[in-house]
Amino acid sequence: ERLERIRSEERAAVAAHLHDSVLQTLALIQRSDSSPEIARLARRQERELRSWLYGRRIGLSHGSLGEAVEAMADRVEEHHAVSVDVVAVGDCVMDDRLVAMVEACGEAVLNAARHSGDASVSVFVEVRPDRVEAFVRDRGRGFSPGDVGDDRHGIAHSIRARIERAGGKTAISSALGAGTEVHLWIPRGSA
Repeated sequence: ERLERIRSEERAAVAAHLHDSVLQTLALIQRSDSSPEIARLARRQERELRSWLYGRRIGLSHGSLGEAVEAMADRVEEHHAVSVDVVAVGDCVMDDRLVAMVEACGEAVLNAARHSGDASVSVFVEVRPDRVEAFVRDRGRGFSPGDVGDDRHGIAHSIRARIERAGGKTAISSALGAGTEVHLWIPRGSA
């Protein structure tokens, strides 16, 4: 018990030091005028360090919604030249509906990375007692949803149909030159 207490105190001291030094530096680098590649690298390192400090294993285990969303954001940042800012309010254990939510969110983030022309995408996820909501936003070139061709299946199948199969709803707001917002909503509780 004494050894475990000592280890716990040492880990807390290291975590406080890293928070006050390295994590603050990484946050400053992300907000500076440095190149987008440097900012993405700093964001990735910050995520990895935070996951280590707080005992989460992002990318290895998706036991919670927050971990799964962070892992999705990390994958998109790694493969596309965008920064993905994630804010999660609340958390819960993953289930089939939430897997659909994360996959639909991932498709919306990928669409923004590929088509918006914006250097960053924002993801906001909120866990409420009766539902989980997610918003994916970019400030890019936008599009006219009515002009999306029938041969384009990303929005129809990978976002809308996926969420509807999970019992949820989708709303997409976009206009040329005004960016895009994808709102996803899935109920919690039994099917």
